[in-house]
Amino acid sequence: MDTKARIKKLTMVAILLAMALVLSIVESFIPFGIPGVKLGLANLIILLSIYYFGFWIPLAIDILRVFIASIVTGTFLGMGFVMSISGAIASFLLMYVFVRWIKCFTSVGASIIGAYVHALAQILIGVLYMNSWGIFYYFPVMALVALITGTVNGIIVEVLLNNSYLNKVVASTKKQAETSSN
Repeated sequence: MDTKARIKKLTMVAILLAMALVLSIVESFIPFGIPGVKLGLANLIILLSIYYFGFWIPLAIDILRVFIASIVTGTFLGMGFVMSISGAIASFLLMYVFVRWIKCFTSVGASIIGAYVHALAQILIGVLYMNSWGIFYYFPVMALVALITGTVNGIIVEVLLNNSYLNKVVASTKKQAETSSN
C-alpha cells in the first residue's frame, strides 16, 4: 500500500474513532433514568466499521474509544471502565461473528445481539465485583433497554449501509488501498 492510500485509510479510521468517541462522551452526559444504562450510540460506528473493515480496525476503534472516553470522563481504571471495556469487547466479538461469519442477521439483529451481550458482560463484571449473583435481578431491565436501543441503533446502521455516498467513499478508499498494494 502506498503512502497516499495509507494516509487515506488512516484518516478514515481516525474520523470513525473521533465519531465513536464523541458519541460515547456525549451519551455519558445524557440522563437515562436507569443507573448504568446508556444508549450505545458509539456502537453505531463500531457496527458500521465491522461491515466496512472487518475485524482489526473496528476492534481498535472500540478499545481506543473506551480508553480515551474513560480518561476524558474521569472513569479510567475504575469500575465503570472495567464494565465498559468488557462490554465493548464482548459486544464487538459477537456482532463480528454474526455479521461476518454467520451472516443470517441484518444490522438490526447484530445490533440487538451486541446490546444484549454488552449488558450481560457488564452484569457478569458486577457479579464478580460485588461477589453476589443478586445483581442478575437487574438484567431484565438492561435486556429490555438493550432490545430498544439495539433496534434503533441497528435501523440507523441499516440506513447508513444503504447510503450510496458513504458506500462510494468506503469503496474508493478500499480500491485505492488494494491498487497501491499491488
